[in-house]
Parts: sequence; structure tokens; C-alpha cells
Amino acid sequence: MANQDADNPSHTSFENFVQAQTCKDVKHHFAVLCKQLNLNPKEFGSFYSRLKEKLNYWKAKALWKRLDQRAAHTDYRQGKVCTKNKVGGTSE
Repeated sequence: MANQDADNPSHTSFENFVQAQTCKDVKHHFAVLCKQLNLNPKEFGSFYSRLKEKLNYWKAKALWKRLDQRAAHTDYRQGKVCTKNKVGGTSE
């Protein structure tokens, strides 16, 4: 059976992103991943849901599950706590 992960460039980019060792590399691989998936990280309201939808990779799905469980925790009021906050995007 062929390795499907190697066939999908976004899977490779996700791997590079999570394995990056420096802030510069994290930003670079995040930008590459967003470009491959045709996502604008500055679309704050829809970015996470669109990223989850487009990056259909088992390792990413494991991360989404953990993040969603954390966001649903009572401390975060089921993901409603910081809905109006914006985090700055990358600039290169």
C-alpha cells in the first residue's frame, strides 16, 4: 500500500509545521500550509472551521479533537469566551 501522506503536499506541510523548531520556521510552514489549502489566516471568524474542513489528515484530526475538547471546557464557556478577540496574522 502506498503512503498516502507523501502524496498529499498539505500533509507534508502540516508535518513540517508541527515539527518546526524555531518561530521563523513555524511561521513559514504555517504560511505554506495556508497557501496550499487556499486559506486566509486573517479570516478570524471562519479560519479554524475551514482549516479543519480542508486539512483532512489523521494527525491533524487528532489535534482538532484535542483543541475542540479544550475549547468546550467550562473554563472557556464552551468556546464562547474570546470570540471577539483577534490574533495577528503572519507577515513576511
